[in-house]
Order: sequence, then C-alpha cells, then structure tokens
Amino acid sequence: MSVSDIHNEISSSNIIKSIIEDLFSYNSIKRKRILEYYFFQDASISSPLMSTDGVDNIQYIYTVWQTLNRSEPTITNIVFDGHTAVIHLIHNLSPTILPSFLKVQVPAITTLHFRETECDSGLLKIYKQEDSWTLEGILQSVPIISFWYNNVLRVVMGKLMTTTGDILDSAVNHAERMSMQSREIQQIGHELAIENLEKLEEYRSDLKVNYLEGIKNWQECYNDEDNYTFTPIKGSGSGLPIEQPPRRIDYSDYE
Repeated sequence: MSVSDIHNEISSSNIIKSIIEDLFSYNSIKRKRILEYYFFQDASISSPLMSTDGVDNIQYIYTVWQTLNRSEPTITNIVFDGHTAVIHLIHNLSPTILPSFLKVQVPAITTLHFRETECDSGLLKIYKQEDSWTLEGILQSVPIISFWYNNVLRVVMGKLMTTTGDILDSAVNHAERMSMQSREIQQIGHELAIENLEKLEEYRSDLKVNYLEGIKNWQECYNDEDNYTFTPIKGSGSGLPIEQPPRRIDYSDYE
C-alpha cells in the first residue's frame, strides 16, 4: 500500500467519522446537512420498532428521538469497509417528561449502507440505515431486570448448562469406551477366526497327505501279496505231501 493510499484511507475514515457524529448529534443544523448531502432522497430507515422511507421522514424521526431524550447517544466504535459502516453506540434514554436522574442506557448497533451516486462516479451516499437493539442490552438497561438477569437467570442457566453438559459428557465418554471395547472384541474375534481357519487348513492339508500316504502304503502291500510264490523247504528232500485226487469207486464189482 502506497503512502497516498494510506492518506486516502485516513481521510475517508475521518469523513465517515464526521458524518456519523453529526448524524447522531442533537444539533439539528448539522444533522439536516448530513441528511441532505449524504442521504439519497428515497433512503430508508428501520429499527425493531418502526420502518419508513424518505429523507424528510428520517429527519422527523430524529427530531422526535431528540425531543424524548435529554442527551445524545454515545458512540463507542465505528467500522467502515468502503460500502458499509457499522456503528456501536449507547442510547442514553432519559425522556424529558421524567426526572433527569431517571436514565436508561441501551447498547445498540446502527448500520449505514452506502452506494455510488452514479456508475464509477466514486461518490457514495447512504441508501439504508438499520438500527438494532439486542435483547441483552435491553435487559441490562433496566436496573431491577438487570439484577435479576445477572444474579438469578444467568447463574441458574449456567448451573443447568454445566450439569447437563457433565451428564452428556459422561454419556459420551461411556459410549466411546463401549464402542472401543466392542471394536477390541470384534478385532479379537476376527483374529481368532483367522487363526482357526489357518489351523483348519493345516489340518486338511495333513489329512490329505496322510490319506494319500495310506493309499500308497496299501497299494504297495497289495502288490507284494500278488507277487508272493511258494518255495519248498530245502535240505529235507521232501516237501509237503501232495494231496491225492479222490479215487473213483466202481460199484459193478459188487453186483
């Protein structure tokens, strides 16, 4: 970033700051000048309570707001990105019809939306203003409600949330442990199944080998029996007596 760019950025920031300060000031002349020169004629404004269009109507709203409050809002921060300005401020609500010691401070956020007056003109004007009040800011602004909100509601809700979180955390941890144990049991079962399959395969292999070896031995024994021949006893000069065939009896001799 060059030096000229830095100077331009600083100059733009100073201009935006001056515009915002004059817009929220209770000086009607400054505010009217900002509305005339830096707002489109059909600009709109919206808040949680109302919405309207036109620079004149916006001027009327600021006039009513100034009449109802003794002091102008306090600007705490301004952020501008070239097309949108976000203003953090505190409204000092103190209606003139009430005693001056009754004052309520409500944090709020105002967003100003800019756009070029013409294409590539480089001149920006505001076409929309959005005001928003947070629920927390409204609760904090009322003394009695603020005490109840800070010392009762927040404390009770804090204890409720921490107790619920403790229960949920214990349940989640228990579920994680159960899941881990389940995965371990599943892993052990898987390993046992693989080990049993390996043993079964080894048993089948041994059974097949033993079966083939038994068949082979049986075939060898069977072949040995087929090749067996009778050998006479040597040295005795005689062998086993040869069985004589049965003699036929002729019955004609007895007739």
